Amino acid sequence: MIILVILIVVFYILWQRRELGKFGVTRYQIKSPKIKTPVTVAVIADLHGFSYGSKNETLVAETAQLKPQAILIPGDMLVSKYPDTYETAYETLRELVKIAPVYYSYGNHESRLRDPERIHYLQFQEYMEKVRALGVTVMDTENRSISLGGNPAVLSALELELDYYEKGQIVPMEESYMREHLPLRCPERFQILLAHNPAYARNYAAWGADVTFCGHNHGGLIRIPGIGSLISPQLTFFPRYDAGKFEIDGRYVIVSRGLGTHTFHVRVFNRAELIAVDFLPEL
Repeated sequence: MIILVILIVVFYILWQRRELGKFGVTRYQIKSPKIKTPVTVAVIADLHGFSYGSKNETLVAETAQLKPQAILIPGDMLVSKYPDTYETAYETLRELVKIAPVYYSYGNHESRLRDPERIHYLQFQEYMEKVRALGVTVMDTENRSISLGGNPAVLSALELELDYYEKGQIVPMEESYMREHLPLRCPERFQILLAHNPAYARNYAAWGADVTFCGHNHGGLIRIPGIGSLISPQLTFFPRYDAGKFEIDGRYVIVSRGLGTHTFHVRVFNRAELIAVDFLPEL
């Protein structure tokens, strides 16, 4: 029995080491009357300083193969308490900008480092200066008019206060929160929202985002076939918006399983993913 337990533990450790070194590509299609010309975007969420190959060459190559017109990053490129992950994130971004315009919004790890009292505050400031110098569009809570493969669009980003990442609970969001912090504009244009925390998916859809891209939940760490995810990094059980594409009142929320992990380095039936989304005209 002891030998069996040891073998199981060894097998699990080896399996997880192998699994954490892999990612897949997940492709979605979204049709809209606001889209006139087909366009593809790549979505990179929750990298957390992971590297697939030297300087993330495997991830960069897979992203390039998608031929995206834009690369969207809904936060957590790094781990706030590990400065070495800042450099990995920077090196990755340096290669990604060679492929397509990169739009980068804040996750909870970046938001944490806005606080001057944080031990790595100055290193984070240096990292962000270098990132902006690359030509990466870093977005706070704001709207930007962009051309997406010739389609007029509005790209928005929402940086939530850290209270909304409270461990062990989901803090309710007031119905007026989105309108007060991010006034909707140009509803006739295709509206994309980058919002790290998927717990508020219904709020994002009600606000008016045609599609919202989220991360944060890492696919729920452990996924139970036929049921879904077990627990979120916020330590809430069976998160509703864990991974995948969700339709809410005719609008879409796409939640990435992410590309990295932190603290709990676990992925069971939950492979990391790079996301590609094809926006297509509605015929």
